[in-house]
Amino acid sequence: MLGSTLNRMIFWELVRVFLLSLGALTGLVLVVMSIQQAAQLGLSLAQLIRSIPLLVPNILPIAIPATTLFSACVVYGRLAHDNEVIALKAAGVHLFGIVKPTILLGVLATGTTAALYHTTIPRTQQLFYGQILADPEEVLYNSLRRDRRLVHPSLPYVLFVRDVQGRRLIDAVIKRRVKDPKPGTEPYDFVARMHEAQLHVDMDSGTMSIVPDRFVLDGKNANGSSASTEFKMDLPDSVSGKDARLRISALTWDELPDRTAATRAERDELIKQRDAYQAEVEKSYDIKVRTQGMDELKGLKFGIDAKTRQVRNLEAEVHARPALAVSCIVFALIGCPVGIWANRADYLSTFVVCFIPTLLVYYPLLLAGSDVGKAGKVPLWLGCWAADIVMGTVGVLLMWRLLRR
Repeated sequence: MLGSTLNRMIFWELVRVFLLSLGALTGLVLVVMSIQQAAQLGLSLAQLIRSIPLLVPNILPIAIPATTLFSACVVYGRLAHDNEVIALKAAGVHLFGIVKPTILLGVLATGTTAALYHTTIPRTQQLFYGQILADPEEVLYNSLRRDRRLVHPSLPYVLFVRDVQGRRLIDAVIKRRVKDPKPGTEPYDFVARMHEAQLHVDMDSGTMSIVPDRFVLDGKNANGSSASTEFKMDLPDSVSGKDARLRISALTWDELPDRTAATRAERDELIKQRDAYQAEVEKSYDIKVRTQGMDELKGLKFGIDAKTRQVRNLEAEVHARPALAVSCIVFALIGCPVGIWANRADYLSTFVVCFIPTLLVYYPLLLAGSDVGKAGKVPLWLGCWAADIVMGTVGVLLMWRLLRR
């Protein structure tokens, strides 16, 4: 495909610009993602530095398509600006000859992105969470140092601290939530105040305990003080590893079908339970039984809807990963003619020409298409591939017009 010296020169120039821009963009996104992960998981500086190599593969599928477009625009923009395209045409060289290198770059970028999504990215995500959660106590202490509180929807307690010194919680206050509080009532049924406490995690049972030196209790059913006790609760999903296990992005390509089939089977089982329970409720003439039955049916419906969303998300992932990989060749097709027509040699102008249309068209289409596909408003494959179809059509038309000149 790159038999001529001209094509090889163009290709290696594309590779040079591609690698330079890929390194710059990856570094920029890495800083943002590192800050985000540190904020979400309460990572220390040492944990964050150790996790950086595991974050890089997750960034590359975001950076590779953009840098493919950018490098194509830069290289072909320079060719046009230096009148080399006109010279080549005057020498009888067909424009398709100079287009081959960018098509090859797009194909290589697509293959690399697809390979990353197949196994590398899921495995590095699994390693990342395994490394971070190797010391869950440190994660919780770091979170308390930063936020001075531990609040999670899955926890029955909320914890506030004035300070964290090493592994000691200073002036801690723990409050127990009321389940389904009525409007206008107090959301907590007791409050315990302690001068000093420690936090212990038991990963085997998936629980954590707040152990105070002594505490003062103020509640509806009890008040006073005590010298020793502990408050035990389930670990937050983000620390127990449940979030990591449920993350679709952490599943390899080969694991996706099994998870989809298992989730679909769980949903079907819930549907059977709902149908059987509904038939049983409809046979009863007891008002109390029917009222309780309606509440139970609402809970089953909630579970069915949740499982249905999980199934749709898993099915969407099967389309989303190859669609994002194919965006590399789509952007390569767009970058070549746009670079020639833009006729720009500077990086800033090329950046504006490339990224503003991409941000305003491709990614909104990608997000909106995926959402409507998951919601069942359009076929799932169409929603996930809509951005590639639209931008691919634009790229083919631009390339066709270029080659007709």
